[in-house]
Amino acid sequence: MKEGRDPDFVGHNKFYVGNLDFGVEEDDLRALFADVGEVGNVSIITGPDGRSKGFAFVTMMSDEVTDKCMDLDGTELNGRNINVKPPNN
Repeated sequence: MKEGRDPDFVGHNKFYVGNLDFGVEEDDLRALFADVGEVGNVSIITGPDGRSKGFAFVTMMSDEVTDKCMDLDGTELNGRNINVKPPNN
């Protein structure tokens, strides 16, 4: 396990996905990203009330799909153009 990595981390490449419609579910993101490669994990961030905060993290199983995932930036999902970025960028 890489130093500093969460023990529950599944995959190699993690992406921040923002500007999500509050109705987007993990399965919606999993299906979108599965078109470019194998998805390791999807986590929609929620507030204390359980409602989506409008962003998520998607982890891919392969480093080779980085460019394809970044190409999803601006893709329409549930009526909104999503933002796809490496985390902390």
